[in-house]
Amino acid sequence: MTALEVCGARIGPELERRRLGFASPADQRAYVAGYRAYLDRVLAGSDAAHFIGSSEHIHAWLVTPERIAALDRFLCARFSEVRYLLYLRPQDELILSSYSEAVRRGAGEDFRAYLARHMRLSHWSRLKLWHRVIGRARLHLRLTSRDALVAGDLLSDFCDVAGIDARGLLHPPRVNEALSAGEIALRRRLNRVLPVLGRDGRLHPVYQIALRRLRPLIRGQGGRLGLSAQERAEILARNQADNEKIRKRYFPEREGLF
Repeated sequence: MTALEVCGARIGPELERRRLGFASPADQRAYVAGYRAYLDRVLAGSDAAHFIGSSEHIHAWLVTPERIAALDRFLCARFSEVRYLLYLRPQDELILSSYSEAVRRGAGEDFRAYLARHMRLSHWSRLKLWHRVIGRARLHLRLTSRDALVAGDLLSDFCDVAGIDARGLLHPPRVNEALSAGEIALRRRLNRVLPVLGRDGRLHPVYQIALRRLRPLIRGQGGRLGLSAQERAEILARNQADNEKIRKRYFPEREGLF
C-alpha cells in the first residue's frame, strides 16, 4: 500500500478496500501514514539484526516498474540491505487455487470457462519487471514444488533460505485450504442470488446462514476439483517457453522448471 500511495494508485480489489474500511482515497492515505509511523517507531526501538516482511499482495498489486521501485525506495530508506524472496508455484496448481479463491470471493463462473481464460500464466513476464528494477543479485527465486523445497515443506524451505533455525518453533497447521468440489458448486449457486460480502469485506450474514444450512446437502462431495491429464498437458504447453527461460537462468540443474 505504501508503494501504491506513492504512485497515486488505489487498492484495486473492492474486497480489500472493504476489509480495511477504505471509503475514499483519504482513508488509504491515512492508513499508509499510520503504518509508516508505526514501522518507524518499531525500528527505532529495536536492535534486531533482521526484519522479515511477507505478503502475496506485493506480487499481485505491484505490477509496474514504478510501483516496485516505490516499494524498494521505502524499504531502502529504512534498512541497510534489502533482499527479496519470491516463490513460484506450478501453473496447474495456481489455476485451481485461484479459481477456488475467486468463487470464495463471489465468482459464479464455471471452472472450464475460467480455465480457458487463465491457461497462460507467465511467471517470466512479471519476473522481468523485478529484474529490471531490483536486479538479480537481490532477487532470490524458489519453487513451491516439493522436490525443490528443503524437506519438501514450504516453511522449512523459507527458514533455511532466511537463515532461521526452525528447531523448537511451532509448525502451524495449513489454513485457507482450497474449497471442495461440492462447496464450489454450492457457493456458485449462492453467489448468483445472495450478497456475498458485507460492508466489512467479510461474508455477508445472510450468506453465512445459507452456507451453514445447506452444507449438509453436500456431504460426501468433499473431493477436490481437479484437472484432466489433457488439461495439465495443455497448461504446461502454454507456459513452457516462459518457464524454460526461468529454468535456464535460475535452475539449470532441473530438467524442467516444474
